Amino acid sequence: MKGKVLFLLSMLWLGQAARAATPPDAADQKAIIARMRVAALSYADHLQDFLCTEFLTRTVDPSGTGKHWKLLETQELELGYISHQEHSKTLKVNGKTTNLDKRVKRAYWMPGGEFGSALLGVFEPRVAAEFEWDHEETSEGRRTCVFRFHVPVTTSSYVIQADQDHVRMALRGAVTAVCETGSVTRLQVETEPASVKRGGRDIAIGMQLDVRYGTVHIAEREYLLPLTATETAPFGKTLTKVEIRFDQYRKYDSSSNIVFDDGK
Repeated sequence: MKGKVLFLLSMLWLGQAARAATPPDAADQKAIIARMRVAALSYADHLQDFLCTEFLTRTVDPSGTGKHWKLLETQELELGYISHQEHSKTLKVNGKTTNLDKRVKRAYWMPGGEFGSALLGVFEPRVAAEFEWDHEETSEGRRTCVFRFHVPVTTSSYVIQADQDHVRMALRGAVTAVCETGSVTRLQVETEPASVKRGGRDIAIGMQLDVRYGTVHIAEREYLLPLTATETAPFGKTLTKVEIRFDQYRKYDSSSNIVFDDGK
């Protein structure tokens, strides 16, 4: 009897796996992508003004192999999302509260865009992203759909600034979203190969971004907000990696006297 139960459970698991491996038909895929686009384009409109604490670690690998990382610095910032714009104030660098600007190593990659602009770079109609079904999975009890995407350089809105150069970049990657609502739970973006000229030589530039979103409670309401992000950027043989954790989400009080570093 026990062997029969195990056999039935195995057959049930195989049946579920087979159903999960079967992609939705073209019409269903189109509908899921449409829900994802609506959720991404209206993402900022659904957010209330809030503050959070951003913990950021930057490392560098001069070898370009990804095996020899050296610490640049750690940063703690107060991040504000106010009137649909991101603002930041540096609180600590390497655990210190003085001479903050001098403690931040310049000429290395700095992050940004985790609160919506990265989504727009994929889902705005004018960037003409091409989507392809990849697979289905389950996350926190929710059915999620994963699509691969490609944004051609001719329509991309993503630009990397390297010194005085501004280089428009083609994008590719994957987006994971709740199938029923289209709410994005993970965004993985990678620029396609590009370079700038330095001393007559081609210097490789680019960026990889991986943002994971989760449910956050702010003033008794639920929001889907970034929890972690990792960015890696090459400049020639030098790799810079930025690892970010977002924590302590809270409501922004307009009566608070907060002066952000960006002056906005």
